[in-house]
Amino acid sequence: MKARSGPQVRDPAASVVDVTDEPGLPAPLDPLDPLDAVAVGAVTIVPDTNRPVAAVVRGDEFRRWLTWPTAPLPVVTVERTDIWAIPSGVWVVYEAENLEQSSRTAVFLSPEQPPRSVELGDRRPIGVDAEGLWVGDPRDASFWTSGTGGTDEDDDMSRIDPETLEWAEVAPFWPDRDAWTEPDDEDEDRAGTDDSDSDSDSDDQTMVGTASQWTIRFAHPLGGDDDQDDDADGDGPVSTSLPTPPTEIVRVTPADERTTVQVDHLVDAVSIEDGRMTLRFHPAGPRQVEVPFGERGPWRSWDTVYDAREVVIDVAAGIPSVVVTEDHASEPAADEDAGADLEELEVVWSAEDAALQARRAPWIGRLDLTGVSGASWQTPEPDPETVERSVAAVREQLAGLSEPSIMWSADTDTVTRVRSDYRSVQVDVERSWPDTEVVVSFEHTAVPFLRLRRRHRVFDDAGYPIDRQYVTVHLEEDIATGHIASRRAAVDGVLDI
Repeated sequence: MKARSGPQVRDPAASVVDVTDEPGLPAPLDPLDPLDAVAVGAVTIVPDTNRPVAAVVRGDEFRRWLTWPTAPLPVVTVERTDIWAIPSGVWVVYEAENLEQSSRTAVFLSPEQPPRSVELGDRRPIGVDAEGLWVGDPRDASFWTSGTGGTDEDDDMSRIDPETLEWAEVAPFWPDRDAWTEPDDEDEDRAGTDDSDSDSDSDDQTMVGTASQWTIRFAHPLGGDDDQDDDADGDGPVSTSLPTPPTEIVRVTPADERTTVQVDHLVDAVSIEDGRMTLRFHPAGPRQVEVPFGERGPWRSWDTVYDAREVVIDVAAGIPSVVVTEDHASEPAADEDAGADLEELEVVWSAEDAALQARRAPWIGRLDLTGVSGASWQTPEPDPETVERSVAAVREQLAGLSEPSIMWSADTDTVTRVRSDYRSVQVDVERSWPDTEVVVSFEHTAVPFLRLRRRHRVFDDAGYPIDRQYVTVHLEEDIATGHIASRRAAVDGVLDI
């Protein structure tokens, strides 16, 4: 599928700012934000991080703009954009994913041709070759494991009717106004960042959650009083490995021509070189390996180990339609991260990020998008029902903030109903698509004698729904950690946070 917008050409002098690094030249009014800078032959392609536009440059000389404003983006707001380079161009892959669905669109950028877009659905990019982009099953190998831990008691909380519970004793929602002293800004900052009590209740086996939330199991050190109970429950790995089923991998060309290969197991990487195709596959899901006692403390613990393998297929005569890995010799796939601790991995990640920033740096603040036709997404306005569904998904989460929670206490082994930390919750919807906002205001126990208010955009600038499935979690985290505006910023008793 081709985007309807071809390359846009402008005067190089009007497009690149400060190409010679001479002082005194004007800064761009609308600078391109480089996602990356990828060499393709003698030129470099520099796509924007968020907008459907890329610059083609040669050295410091601007050549042309590439734009794709009508490419079919995923159905919800894009969370991630990746680059896959091949000798003839660059694939830009837009990904949107939440708990319910995933969706991807790929755009192929060539120095000499108009951009071309293809819809990938939920398929995950797993490699490239000179002809196209390879996609495969979006699931990780960990999907193929069988849980062995836990008991039926784990579901107890979900079966409780809160209306049948007694109310727990709690302190007043707000302190007595006459006895309360308003904190100054320094006190607020200190309260919001003080972690001195964060570990003081580490042994308190009290759990608070709504009736639909998960429960918690508490581990006991080996040799403790609860060892026998642990052994009775089976103090072993929490899951076992299962064989992965046959899956499809597909090569997608810029012209949306597709070549499908059926493989007998999950494949998560493909490469083709000199007529040989290498597949990295997982015969089964990951297994759990016990960590030597004492390495992480006085208890048993387990590492998750993936046993990926590689098989090489001769494709000089063409890509086969079926590959049975068990019919070919295979060997364990190299894992560069195997055995590395967190500090070592952070060094690797830091080096990769430094390399990316070095590629981006020459083009930051130098490419001006002012007046570039097609540099913004062109999204058709959705019907009112679609808009309302997206608004309702945010509004319904916030409307329940004042509902009570359920608390279980190890001291009494009882479950009680607990008053919410929110009250007087009001949820309003303001502005029209794509600027629609859901505005929630409320009173909270942590901020006495003020009303708090927060605005949530429902759609991004391109008009696609923003994933807000954790909106209440983020709200509570910000309040609990003090990452909100100073109460001095309140206007008429309302503090925007």
